[in-house]
Amino acid sequence: MLFMVALSVAGQKKFTNVERADKLKAKYDHAKVVAFNSSSSYEFRIQGEGVYINHSDRIDLISLQSNLRYQKHLYYNDHITLKDADIRYTSGFGTLRKEKACGNYEVADIFYSDAKVCAYRFTMLYEASEVTIKSKRIYDDPRYLTKVFFHDEEATEKRQISFTIPRGVEVDLVEINLEGFDIQKKKELSDGKTIYTYTATDLVAASNEANSLGVLHHFPHILVVTKSYLVEGQRKAVLSSVGDLYQWYRSLINAVDNQPKALESKVAELTAGLTSNEEKVRAIYYWVQDYIKYIAFEDGIAGFKPEAAQVVFNNRYGDCKGMANLIKEMLKIAGFDARLTWIGTNRIPYTYNVPSLAVDNHMICTVFEGDLKYILDPTEKFIALGNNGERIQGKEMLIEDGDSYLRQKVPVQGVERNRISRVETITVENGTLRGKGKLTVNGEAKKGILYFNENSKINDRDQMFDYLAVSEFSNTDVVKVTNSQGAERDGPLAVEYNYELSNKVSSFDSELYISLDWHKTYENLIFDEARLTDYYFGRKIANTITKVLKLPEGYKVSHLPKGVYKTHNDISIQIGFEQKGQEIIYKSEIEIASGKIAKSDFELWNGYVNELKEIYNDQIVLTK
Repeated sequence: MLFMVALSVAGQKKFTNVERADKLKAKYDHAKVVAFNSSSSYEFRIQGEGVYINHSDRIDLISLQSNLRYQKHLYYNDHITLKDADIRYTSGFGTLRKEKACGNYEVADIFYSDAKVCAYRFTMLYEASEVTIKSKRIYDDPRYLTKVFFHDEEATEKRQISFTIPRGVEVDLVEINLEGFDIQKKKELSDGKTIYTYTATDLVAASNEANSLGVLHHFPHILVVTKSYLVEGQRKAVLSSVGDLYQWYRSLINAVDNQPKALESKVAELTAGLTSNEEKVRAIYYWVQDYIKYIAFEDGIAGFKPEAAQVVFNNRYGDCKGMANLIKEMLKIAGFDARLTWIGTNRIPYTYNVPSLAVDNHMICTVFEGDLKYILDPTEKFIALGNNGERIQGKEMLIEDGDSYLRQKVPVQGVERNRISRVETITVENGTLRGKGKLTVNGEAKKGILYFNENSKINDRDQMFDYLAVSEFSNTDVVKVTNSQGAERDGPLAVEYNYELSNKVSSFDSELYISLDWHKTYENLIFDEARLTDYYFGRKIANTITKVLKLPEGYKVSHLPKGVYKTHNDISIQIGFEQKGQEIIYKSEIEIASGKIAKSDFELWNGYVNELKEIYNDQIVLTK
């Protein structure tokens, strides 16, 4: 028995490294696993009439706890062939049991595009176990090699990325967000090849933090643009310009077998009796929003060819490309100059100055009508004609224009588009606050409310509108929404309500203590210094609350909470109380015009929130 235990311990030592584990524990707090070495190589080669890329990865992992279940994902598609991964203990001793599962991406049981993934799972049984994962992929089309990241799912002590480019192949390596990181670059010439090597050290684990615009805005990476290559003395373009990118997109569009006749009767039905062109565009746009279900995601680079319009129409679902193609064909039948449009959402920080598939992840439709231009995104449910979703405002569009193209930007709509305003008049009667109010919601917030309203049970809808009216009330309080709600895109959403609240007033001797702002906007929005990225609200912020409290007869004001008045760059917080005659007017205006708090402003913001807490926790005091 002792002999077997000794043999087990001896075996364990052959694939564990306690000294390395102890060092990395001290360096990376709370990490369960660390890559002490990670390398990726991309070797370009001309083969026949095309360019192929051999992509090899090696990652050396060490577990910082025992019995660690680990999973590695490797992505590929019809243009990227994945060779099976080799996973074993780094020392080469012992057999590591592993599981493999491969398949398509899947949403709501509908498979789409050619994007695929293999997941490799294994258990690192002992603390300080070292495991090496090697994998190889081959790109048969260099367009599909777009981005190479330094960070990975786990903290990395040393990361190396190399690109080997032979004579005759022209490749741009566009460096993004490298500033502020310990990344060294080296260039070498060997046997007619140019080798670029990047070495980074001490990288934290990358994660998609909540309320973030994403890793592309913050983490270092390389955009890889294969421009051209030389075959038998002839220069062949790949993506040497935005014109090359457009022509490739156009070749995919031209291959789509649209059959407009299948759509004609529906277009005639939707436009019957309408006299203005704006009405016709609106009718078709809203119908696609309402009756075509959006089922795909926009982040994949694979599958740029839209589904045929009649297929999306008959299925009643499609991805962004299919929906854009459908609405284009329907509008063309109605006589409009409608064009497919490629665009990157605000998750992507690039412009078409870089001709890459990484520049866009979305497709919409642009309609030219005289001097007017309608930008239509049918995946945006409940957005009105003439408005544009926050995620595409200010973004550059690539609009089809026959053999040529147009580069234009989506107009940026001001912070007022997202105004949320609340106005209430309040009286105090027998220890109860009786109020009458109106909440007016515009822009992105309205869109979200309408979507919930359309897709929820009646009881859930009622609860939502009660919560919108009064965010905090007890079972003994009375809250009543007095107007009906519908899915009206055009114009603001208005919620009118009455309430009777007993828990907002307390009395002691001859004094009344009254709370007026129980919404307490952003009271708990404190940022931890460990957060890596800016905080993004998802929309520009413009919130206004105005409450007028009528003093009860026989009472005077003995205390009003102090105000908070702060302005910094595009952040404005203006909150205060004022007495005018027999009324107390409370006004709160919070605007964040960019819709985000920069990481550099976290400390300043946290100070603002601490002041907000003081005013939220203070009360009006009335003395008899």
